[in-house]
Amino acid sequence: MVYSLWVYLLSCPEQPVPFPWERCYDLGTDVLFYKNAVYGTIVIDLRPRINLGGGLFHDNSMWYDLTGRSSHYQALFRDYQHDQDSPFLLYTNCCGSLVYLVVPELVQHCPLCGCFVSFFG
Repeated sequence: MVYSLWVYLLSCPEQPVPFPWERCYDLGTDVLFYKNAVYGTIVIDLRPRINLGGGLFHDNSMWYDLTGRSSHYQALFRDYQHDQDSPFLLYTNCCGSLVYLVVPELVQHCPLCGCFVSFFG
């Protein structure tokens, strides 16, 4: 179910999001996420830089805010960064129902609540 979205994120972010997935944006939290229109599965994208296609990128500081890491290093090289951050897909049910998280680096604990998470890809 998540596999088609995972292949999309890895290999063809310039293309439209594959059905039955929808790309959504929450204005209140500045979070980009994907929702499966059939099953209701949510995949939250926490990467600091996401390729939206057509030369557009979504820059987000939430990963740095959640992990306490500094964004200064990334900011120095932002002008030279032409692609999105490489993704890792994690899944967890510590925050309620099963949630998938796309993160820029491999972590062992949920960046939302600190519980142990499982690595998907």
